[in-house]
Amino acid sequence: MSEFICEESNDSPVWGLVDLFAWKTLPQQLGGGKQYIQAFKDNWVKHNKTTILAAAARYNIPPLLLAGVCWIEVGGDPNFIDGVAFEVRSFDWSGPDWVDRNLTITRHPAKTSFGAVSIQLRTAAETLGLDPGKMSTDQLRDLADCLQRDVFNVDVVARHLRQLIEHDKLHGSLPELSMDQVRIVGARYNRGVGLSMEELLKNTSYGDFIVKFWPRFTELLK
Repeated sequence: MSEFICEESNDSPVWGLVDLFAWKTLPQQLGGGKQYIQAFKDNWVKHNKTTILAAAARYNIPPLLLAGVCWIEVGGDPNFIDGVAFEVRSFDWSGPDWVDRNLTITRHPAKTSFGAVSIQLRTAAETLGLDPGKMSTDQLRDLADCLQRDVFNVDVVARHLRQLIEHDKLHGSLPELSMDQVRIVGARYNRGVGLSMEELLKNTSYGDFIVKFWPRFTELLK
C-alpha cells in the first residue's frame, strides 16, 4: 500500500501515442502540428480549472502562474515513457553502492520526471519535505504513481511554486505577483534553485512565456 495519499485521476485528457502522431506528423490543414498540441493544452487546463484554482488558493499563489506552468508542461512525451525510463534507471541503480557510484550509465531514478505537469521525483520529494536520497525504489515508485493523478500532481506543483516564491523572497506581495516576479518564478521552476539571481536573469524564457500568454490563461480559467 502506498504511503502517499493521492486521489484517483479526475478523468483529465491523457496525452498518448495517437496525440504524439497527430502533433508530429499531421499537417496543420488536417488539424495536426502546433495547433493540435495547443488545443490539448487548452483543454487540459480548462478541465482542471477547479483543481488549479483550489491548489493556488491553498498555497496563496496566483492561479494564472500555476495555470501557465500546467499549460507549458502538459503534452509532449506520452506518460508511459516516464515509467519505462524509471524502471530502466532503477535497475541500473540497484546496487551495490560502489557499482552505483562508478558503473551506472543512466541518471538516478529520482531524476525521472512524472505527471501530466512534469516534475522530477527528486523535486517532488523535497517539496513534500522528504529526502529523495534516502527513499527506496518502492517509495519513489509510489510517489511516481501519485504524481500521475492530476489532483495530487497539481497540488505538488503549486506547493513547489510557493516554495520557489519564498526562496527568492517574493512572498510579501502574495497572492499577487508583478509580471517581473512571475518571470523570475517561472524561470526558477524551469532552471532550479541552484542558480544565483544574476545567473537566473540571464535566461527567463520560461517565465517570459507565462507573462506573454497571461491573457490566454485568464480566459482558460474563466
